[in-house]
Parts: sequence; structure tokens; C-alpha cells
Amino acid sequence: MAITAPGFAQTEEFSMPDAATYSPSVAPTRITPEEAPKIDGILDDAVWEKAAVISEFYAVEPHVGKPTEDTFVYFAYDENALYVAVRALDSEPDKIQSRIMTRDGDVWRDDMLRFYIDPFNTGLGGFAFDVNAIGARLDRIIRDGGMPIVAWDAIWNAQGQITDEGWSAEMIIPFRSISFDPGSEEGWGLLVTREIARKNEQVRWANIQPGTRPFDFRQPGRLVGIRDIEQGMGLDVEVLGTVTASRDWTNPRDDDLTVQPSGNIYYKFTPSLTGLLTLNSDFSDTPLDSRQINTGRFSIFQPETRDFFLQDANLFEFAGETFGGSPNGRPFFSRRIGIVNGQQVDLKAGVKLSGEYNGVEVGMLSARMGSTDTIDAQTLSVARVSMDVLDNSRLGVIATNGDPTGATENTLVGTDFIYRDNQFMGGGLFQATLFYQMAMSSLGDDDSYGVMLDYPNDKWGWNVAVREVGKDFRPALGFVNRPGIREYKGRWHRRFRPSDGWIQTWQYGTHHNYTTGLDDRLQSRSNSLNFRLTNRQSDEFELRLAEEYENVQSLFFLPKSVPVTVGEYSNDGVFARVRSSFARPYGTNSEIEYQKYFGGDRLRMKLNANYRPSRFTTIQVEYEHDNISVPSGDVTVQIYSVENILNFSPRVSVNTQVQYDNISEGFSLFSRMRWEVRPETEVFLSFGHGAIIDYDTFPRDFESVQSQFVLRFGNRFQF
Repeated sequence: MAITAPGFAQTEEFSMPDAATYSPSVAPTRITPEEAPKIDGILDDAVWEKAAVISEFYAVEPHVGKPTEDTFVYFAYDENALYVAVRALDSEPDKIQSRIMTRDGDVWRDDMLRFYIDPFNTGLGGFAFDVNAIGARLDRIIRDGGMPIVAWDAIWNAQGQITDEGWSAEMIIPFRSISFDPGSEEGWGLLVTREIARKNEQVRWANIQPGTRPFDFRQPGRLVGIRDIEQGMGLDVEVLGTVTASRDWTNPRDDDLTVQPSGNIYYKFTPSLTGLLTLNSDFSDTPLDSRQINTGRFSIFQPETRDFFLQDANLFEFAGETFGGSPNGRPFFSRRIGIVNGQQVDLKAGVKLSGEYNGVEVGMLSARMGSTDTIDAQTLSVARVSMDVLDNSRLGVIATNGDPTGATENTLVGTDFIYRDNQFMGGGLFQATLFYQMAMSSLGDDDSYGVMLDYPNDKWGWNVAVREVGKDFRPALGFVNRPGIREYKGRWHRRFRPSDGWIQTWQYGTHHNYTTGLDDRLQSRSNSLNFRLTNRQSDEFELRLAEEYENVQSLFFLPKSVPVTVGEYSNDGVFARVRSSFARPYGTNSEIEYQKYFGGDRLRMKLNANYRPSRFTTIQVEYEHDNISVPSGDVTVQIYSVENILNFSPRVSVNTQVQYDNISEGFSLFSRMRWEVRPETEVFLSFGHGAIIDYDTFPRDFESVQSQFVLRFGNRFQF
């Protein structure tokens, strides 16, 4: 059945509306459950003939104005679900890019459709559903104007196919899978964006201001007229069974076979407030941490990778985390729960309350962590509450309790205020952040506080911040790697967007960072001049020239126990990075840095190459070489990593990671297969192997340490 729809993109006249006020709307067509389309990516169902359609799209990248291709998006709904279809015309269908098949993969690298909804009209976040030309799906949640969280997973479905005239896709979003206000009369915020990968072209239905992010809900369109829909009981039950076989190769008799049930019970107390009870939390699908070797003075920060904690991560964010991107002084760091001294510790049970109630955002978590040979079982808790004040501003509090090691009694309390003006100086975003936190421990009490002013906009941007971290500030569930300091930070940039030529954007700016002790004596200083250029194909080049000063007040050691003595050092250097466009089947994201380093020299290179020959496989190889020469000795750090993704379909994939470094001489292999039998049913299979390899004698000396095989079956029931 042919589907046609008029659109201004097919007419000769074209004009851009005022981006500051433009807010289109669409009313989806009501259908009966019997009329629901078959989700196969083929727009031959009768429902699409009468469905509401939008076709007025505007290009915002790489040029502003009329799109080069026409796009039609159709909307229908019944009492159970929202149905969306896209017909994306393309004058060169043989050049459509569709290399990503993995669930929650980087589908934004392909020809794809972004579909974002804000059911509560907060203007700050909502739900994101993306589908590419062959039906690969990516779902995310957006909270408080932050970055989308990939770890959030909903039960929904989509299929796509490439046709002679372009590509088409269909999706079904059950109302039970999202939160919304059933009594709202305002409609839902709606953003729809199409990506044409080979042209680096982005076209939008709303939010058409160039330089804004596709998920910026400050100027959305509207999805109106949805009435009399079913949310169900608000109860989801996820049942999992895991079989684990492991071997300790250092003790051949130490083989283990376990069968462990686990489960999660979700209940929506209100349409926007969800409770979770988890038993025997399973983290077997967590990928390997990126291998890092510490070559500096202070401990390094390892990001969270476990989906259980990532799903609601934004709800627990505190203003101190935004301080120039530095994690030092963070009140809550979820890796403190279930990971002690780098080792996994079982979580026996946990409860979580997350969401929003009457304008108050809530994130509460309490977990019972199991015991080990060296620590007793611990109960660890965190609570974060924030509320809207002064229109778009927020006032919040945070509290944590417990010590994963059991060594201290530890409690933290804090408060933060974020003032936000979305129309600052003619439409720009301005934020002012204030925070204070106190950590109380059996070893002593101390506080941390600060203020930040931020103007994070496209053409001009700047940021200034001041913070103090007390000498005895020790939040046991937080992250502190440099106590007893005062920090002063500032940065600015100027970005240009040429209307023609090969340059898409270019910018320059400076960064400044001064760190003193609590006695106001300078400990560190950094001033840098930065330049960045992006072309129309989305290749990027970055150059940074830095002047750095370090006042080392106590002896510390580089890898291989190379000492750096007390003294004052000039660590000036230059840094360059190149990242190629994702539109090509091959690419790189590599960097090189040279600097004076604690009285000597340092040359660091990170070489990355990736190859995507087809939608069925992706290969990425990375090598990091860090050569350091200081007066007391030399050290060379080498890190190798290989990742291969095999996609048999958008529902079945195998991801294999291999890592090695010459400092720990640790080798890791982790391969995991994920099969989504149905949107609510999943089978997971993994194999991991760890070994020690003597770098100088490989392959003769290869000592296996541990192997593990995991089979997990899970099903989620919605009521």
C-alpha cells in the first residue's frame, strides 16, 4: 500500500520560522487495538493511511535551511500504546548507512530517527527512542537537562528496512513502559530528528535552533490529544536465573558451579515515582573497565559501568560533580557499593525509590552488601531530593550513610542550589551553582563547598568556579583524591559556524586552573590555549598548548616504583587529537602529547583504529604508549585493547574484549552474547578469562589465573 503525504519540502518556496518561538504540534490518530499495525518496518498497514503525519522538517547541520531529503513521520495510538512510523526518502538509497545492529549501540552514527518525548512538560528531560534504517534500537532517559542515560531500558519494539525510495521504520511504545500524567491537558513535549549520516545532515521538526542538542526540550513541539490510555497496575516483575561455572587456575581443585536466582520488582507508586526491590543483584553482563595505569600524583577515577546504578544516575548527581568535570569531592560514587579494593562483592538485597512527585525529584537507595574474608556485611544508603524553585532552578539535599570497608562510621549531608536562566542575554543558558557538604566520620569531620557560574552556549561560552575541599573530608560513599585544597577554575570559548566552505565549526579558547593548599600556598597551576576545528564530514582536530606548574610537597611514585622527589616543577606541554567522521567504515580517535614532566620528559600516544566493514561486525584496536623519563629513572607504560562486535541481527550480538598492560602484566578476555528473544525476554551468555603474561618472555610464560562461564535467562512481566 503506497503512503503519500504533502510536505513543504516538496514545494519551491521555503523559509525558516523563528527558532526562538517555533513550536509545532501534532495530534496522533486514535485507533482500536484491532487496528494496531504489525511492527515489521513495512508501511503497508491500513492505519498509516489515516494516521496523523508531520513533514515540516528543517536542516540545522551542516547547513541551516531546507533539507536535502524529505521525511514523513506518522502517529497513531490506542489504549495500550503509541505507534510511530517514518518514511525517510533518499535520492541515493544505495548510500544509506546502516552499520549498527546492536541494541543500545551507537545508532546515531547511521541513518536514523530520534524520537524524544517529555510527558510531564518539564522542559528538562524525558524519554528517548531511536531507530536506524534496519531497526536497531537505542532507548535512553533524560533528566534535569543532563545527558541521556543509555543504561535505561524499556520494553518497546521497532523494525526498519531499506527500500528503493529510502528507508522506513515502525515502532511501538507501550504506555506501561513510560511515566506520564494521565490528567494532563497540555500534551507532551515532542522532539523528532532525522540523521542522514553520509551528509552529516541533521533535520528537525522542532528545536530548530542551530547549536542546540537534539534532546534540548527548552523549545519542543507538542504531542497533543492523547486521552483514555492504560498504564496498567504499574507493577513489573523481572525474574532471572544465573548458572556460573568458574575455575581458579592457581588451585586446580578450586572449581565452582553455582545456580543463583535473582529478581527485581518494580512498582509505580505514581505515574512518575517508581520503587524497586532487588534480590541477589546480578552484574554478570557488566563490560570490562577500561584499563588505566596511574602515572600521576593522585588516584584515578573509574566511571560506573553497571546498569543497575547507571539507570537512575542523574537523580543522585550533586552540584559538586559539575565542578569543571573534576570528580574530586563527589559526595556519592556508586562504585563504592559492591566493589571494595577493586574486587566485586555480592549485593544480597537492595531497595530504590526514584522519580518525581509533586515537583520533587527523588533518588533513594539502600543496599545490603555481603561479607568477604576481610570485611563484614554492610548496609549502605544514599538519599537525594531536589525540587523546582524559581521556574527552572533547583534546590536539593543529599545524605549518605555507611562505609563499604566497615572501618569507620560515616555519614554525609549536603545541600545545593542551581539557578538556571534559559533566556539569559537574549536566549542563552546561564547557570549558577552553590553547594555545601559535611562528611562526619569516626576519624573526624570536615566539609567541602563551592560556587560555579556557567554560560554553556554555542557561540560564546564561559565558566568560573571556586571550591574548597577540607583536609579531613572523607565521604566513605564518595570520591576524594585530593583533600585539603582550594581550587579556582575558569574557561571560555568562541565558536564560529561558517555558512559555506569545508569548515563546519571552529573555535578557540583558554582554560585556567589554580590549586592551593588551605594555607593559600600554590600547589598546582595550569593555563592552556585551545583550538578545535570540525569539517563538514564531521572530522575533528584539536590542539592544546599548556603551561603547567606543580609543587610536589611529598614523595610519590610512578609505575615500577620510580620516585618523584619533593620540589617545584614546570610541566609545560603540547597536546593534539584527531577524530575521524563516523560516516566512514573506518576511522580513528587518536591523540599525542609531549610535555616536560617532573624534571624530565614525557611522550604519550594513544592510537585508535576502528573498522566497520558491514553492519555485522565492528573491530576496534587501541594502543597506548606512555614513555616517562625523570631524573630518578625511566618507565614505559603500554596498554593494548581489542574489541570486536558481531551482530547476527538487531536482537543477537556477541561482544568480545581483550586487554593487557605491561605494568600489572594482567591479561583479560571477556566475551558476552546477548539474545533478545522478545522485548521482555533475554538470554545472556559470557566467558571470561584472566591471566598473567610476562611481557619480556611472552608467549613462553602465560599463567592462567581464573576462568568463568555464565549463562543467564531473564524475563520481565508487566501488569
